[in-house]
Amino acid sequence: MPEPITPSRIIPAGAPLPGGSIPPPPLPPAPPLFPPIPTPGGEWWRRPPPPAPVAVPPPIDITIHIDPAAWLPAEPEPGVGPGWWIRFRPGYNLACIICSLPAVGVWSDILRLVRDSESLAGSWTIAAVPFGVAAFADNIYRIAAAGADPDLWHPKIRAFLARTALWTTILGPAIALPVTTITYLITGVRP
Repeated sequence: MPEPITPSRIIPAGAPLPGGSIPPPPLPPAPPLFPPIPTPGGEWWRRPPPPAPVAVPPPIDITIHIDPAAWLPAEPEPGVGPGWWIRFRPGYNLACIICSLPAVGVWSDILRLVRDSESLAGSWTIAAVPFGVAAFADNIYRIAAAGADPDLWHPKIRAFLARTALWTTILGPAIALPVTTITYLITGVRP
């Protein structure tokens, strides 16, 4: 193991070093920022503009995107599914029609009253708006019931009531308006 270095003496702060000190060499004069251009009368405003600064390249933006689906197995394509004649469910729709019959009678009476007292076009308009709302609600509640847990009854009941309302808005105008409309279109006379 080497021996530690022991100082031979301690020089107090501010005292000159032994052997004298060598003064540092003088600094060369700084070049002028703008070299003077000889102009008549020393007009300083006629100097050329300074050189343009060196263009700094823009920073490089590197984005790494990792797609986890690249190493996962591909999902199978969904099949076409059953045809409409299988999805129609005639027993379910027949039950909805039977439950809608009391409301169909009231709805057809309202449309008949509007047809006789006001106009045929007004009656069709009054029939079309609830049909659109019922069709929209039936679509929403049918999809909600299809995606719900099979043990839940509430989505199924809502889908059944929406389909019943849809059959009401279909059968009411079918009872009250077609004969009058066909007669009007053929003869041009309101019966």
